[in-house]
Amino acid sequence: MESTQSYVQSRTPSDPPTIFVGRVTRLIRLIGLLRSTNQPLSVDQLAVQLGVSRRTIFRDLKLMQQAGVAYTSVSGQGYRIDNDAFTARLDLGPVEVLGLMLLEKLADAAPNQPLFGPAISAIHTVLAQLPAPARTVYEDLMSSVSISPGAVDFSHDDDEHYRTLQYCIEERKVCRVVYDQVDPKERLETKLQPLHLHFYKRACYLLAFSEEHDEVRMFKLARIAELEPTEEDFAPFAFSIENYLDDAWGIIPGDRKYDVVIDFSKRVTSNVTEVQWHRTQQTTIHSDGSCRLRFRVNGLQEIKWWVFGYADQAVVCEPAELREAVQELAKRTALNYDEQ
Repeated sequence: MESTQSYVQSRTPSDPPTIFVGRVTRLIRLIGLLRSTNQPLSVDQLAVQLGVSRRTIFRDLKLMQQAGVAYTSVSGQGYRIDNDAFTARLDLGPVEVLGLMLLEKLADAAPNQPLFGPAISAIHTVLAQLPAPARTVYEDLMSSVSISPGAVDFSHDDDEHYRTLQYCIEERKVCRVVYDQVDPKERLETKLQPLHLHFYKRACYLLAFSEEHDEVRMFKLARIAELEPTEEDFAPFAFSIENYLDDAWGIIPGDRKYDVVIDFSKRVTSNVTEVQWHRTQQTTIHSDGSCRLRFRVNGLQEIKWWVFGYADQAVVCEPAELREAVQELAKRTALNYDEQ
């Protein structure tokens, strides 16, 4: 069995992040090696460079062939890729260039998001191929555009965890984690079978089968204190993020679905109706300027806080459980002020 250890065996504060090499990453590196030299590289040379077995190199060459990546086999010498096979002409229209520059600004505004740094670098590489006069014109146009990301999660840089988990998902490797619970005094240590990485608002989450809970759970990457791939494989099984969330308001599915009906005052109608809050949303605007929104939502935990955010400008009509939950929040909030 091939080792899951990084090529960097120990780390100091100045060392780069540990990167576990999965199949896709290894194929990209293999293509780079075959393009980087005019001399063919033997299977033994490639195996040493990539830290894998000869059998893995032959398997990866077959995958490259199936993916339509053309390479040349030189009898008795090895393999190579002619650079001409990968030479592409940069042919972007003005709107596409401006779109890339906008994505660059978006990535710059949220630097802690996984892989945003490499994304910015890739955009820089593409834009650097533009003629200097044209690049100057585009930069002048974009100087009048700014991005405000709102609240930013700066508690943790998730990039290294993200890369490691991508490897575990791709190679179907069980990983050991130490996880900070909501209660800072509690920590969970368990083994996970990682299945899916999910971005939601300002954070990235892992969907994984937890041995501790004997079910699929969601884990916030920023709360992972320790993460280590193991040599243990897990069998693939069908998983769908859509089926897991199953019409949850955000990322916390409940144990049943509810038909939710909420009336909003005229004062907030524009704010409420200009956003698609949920895929099941149905909107009715009344003649007096007020509006009614209907949803089919799995669980009430998240939507109750959303409704409560509109204070006296929203009234829950259905279901009774949500109406009572919002009433209880309002009472407890009032008590907080009465007690001062």
